[in-house]
Amino acid sequence: MSLRESYLKIDCSLAITPIVRDNLLCSMAELQLPRILCLHGVGSNADVLFLQTRVLRDRLSLSFRFVFANGPFFCEAGPGMLPVYGGADPFRRWFRWSPSHRVLKPKYHIEAIRRCLEDAMAGDDESGGCGPWVGLLGFSQGARLSASILFESQRRQESQIKGEKPGGYEGDLDSMLWSQHWQFAVLFSGPAPLVALSPDIGDLPLQSPTELDLSHKELDKLDPTGKLAIDRPTLHVIGIQDEWAPSQRRLHDIYCSEESKSLLEWDGDHRIPMQSPEIEQICARMLVMAGKKTA
Repeated sequence: MSLRESYLKIDCSLAITPIVRDNLLCSMAELQLPRILCLHGVGSNADVLFLQTRVLRDRLSLSFRFVFANGPFFCEAGPGMLPVYGGADPFRRWFRWSPSHRVLKPKYHIEAIRRCLEDAMAGDDESGGCGPWVGLLGFSQGARLSASILFESQRRQESQIKGEKPGGYEGDLDSMLWSQHWQFAVLFSGPAPLVALSPDIGDLPLQSPTELDLSHKELDKLDPTGKLAIDRPTLHVIGIQDEWAPSQRRLHDIYCSEESKSLLEWDGDHRIPMQSPEIEQICARMLVMAGKKTA
């Protein structure tokens, strides 16, 4: 008996109408869609990013299941949040962006991030989501984290293929986050440099999670090893009026391989586009990255 047939074998006394039946089947199909983990910007939260991506999600509702995670640390509202999202507090962050933010040891900082991500992933499993985790989507600081996760996933899997120890912090090697094969990332206003998510990874010029965002720009001008490049597909969406656009272009230019990166610049500032021309292009490129559509 197929899954569809077993799902419909219900006691007739329940009086399942054709409309209810179709809705049940649609819900089941949606639960099986490939999943994208979505990471909000600084001084924001999962609910805000859910609203910011509503047009994009609506266009891709038959292709992906979007899951939203909250950052581990509470903070003040981020740039551009007020007054529009003034009632959406508490606001959160992934990394430090103010000298007043507490400094944690890298191990504990990264563990806090990983637990928040895995809580969101496990929560979606409990809600019935069962599709593969295929991609990451982030805005601003969440985009930096998304790119860093994609690079770290790539680095660990390359080490395993070579028969080497993949590194990582104690207890995270077989964790839910690092057990996935993350295939691509959609980076809205994502700045450089990447953040180190493992210890002891040599002289790669990665930013420590203890450092302030945007405070070590010199790091993204140097890679003595030539090994610091994301070779999995990335889509960089950059507003040409965004004051942080130069750093976002460096993430695209320096940290991602020529063969796999894609750039979409639009006439906007530090936000996620919602107009049809940009959304249509973003959706088309996401489907290509996920292998659902040819270029």
